[in-house]
Amino acid sequence: MTPSHFYIYYPVRMGMEADLSRALYNFQSDLQTRTGVVGRILRKADDPWTWMEIYEDVTDGDAFVLALEEAVERHALNRFVDDGGSRHVERFVACA
Repeated sequence: MTPSHFYIYYPVRMGMEADLSRALYNFQSDLQTRTGVVGRILRKADDPWTWMEIYEDVTDGDAFVLALEEAVERHALNRFVDDGGSRHVERFVACA
């Protein structure tokens, strides 16, 4: 099975950056324990309110998506997303 790479980006509610950073630390620790996948967090260079989570080399993409959705609910991450925004999940695989 070809590994998948997940890129999740979203607009952060202004003033919530520090709280989101702490929440993501706990979220990614939980997700790593459940899936074995280590995540990274980035922010857009010219827009500090657009953040991205990256999860690479995921061997079971379908199970990971389910674990990801459950963890988002468990950690209430959507409370940090700016009004009118959403978490955009993109899944990539290597070219042949």
